[in-house]
Amino acid sequence: MVRGPAALLVAYAAALAYFALAGSLPDLGDRDATAIVSGAVGMLALAACSFTLLPARDELPALVALAAGGLLLGGALTAAGADAGANVAKVLFAASAGMLLAAWLSLPQLVVVIPVFVAGIDIASVLSGPTSVLLREHSPALDYLSFSIPAWGGGAEQLGVADVIFLGFYAAAGWRHGLRRAATAAGLVLGLVAAVVAGVLTDRALPVLPALALGLLLPNLDRLGPLLRAADEG
Repeated sequence: MVRGPAALLVAYAAALAYFALAGSLPDLGDRDATAIVSGAVGMLALAACSFTLLPARDELPALVALAAGGLLLGGALTAAGADAGANVAKVLFAASAGMLLAAWLSLPQLVVVIPVFVAGIDIASVLSGPTSVLLREHSPALDYLSFSIPAWGGGAEQLGVADVIFLGFYAAAGWRHGLRRAATAAGLVLGLVAAVVAGVLTDRALPVLPALALGLLLPNLDRLGPLLRAADEG
């Protein structure tokens, strides 16, 4: 099994290759099916890049350096129109930033409180708040605040950088506080894919963070009570 830095390099190289080539892959003959499958593969690539950083979740200086480098490189590549490279740099920034956030907000009860809180904010923002305005006006700022997920046969969908920040946060928090690792990782990936499917079927932008919150909490329901009680006792 490939682990450590080698796994990181493999995941990021594979993601870069996929994002560079996805637009030239043939579509599936059905617009919705193509959007769902290509979107799901893109989400898997971003999740793999995020999860390979988990062994470094407590290496704060390294995470700061990775986040800063990813932020600068992602901005430069976005300005240059190099979407594939920008996606890889942005996921490096976002996952590192999320894990830094998990190290800072490390109280056990926050594993429950933050997902619920930000899910509510995300719903309001996407449906009637600042995010809805950016989407409606096709603001150029979206290029810097989102990933461009290429669709097979051409075109692209967008995923907010903030969504991947919280993906990294939830994964690192779950690892730190003894949640089921495999089930949590699977739940988070399924949350991303479910958001893609729902967005395609409803033909509108939908909030992703509620799906990620469910992906984190549902596989660990029996562990949340003890986690909260331990925090109260502390």
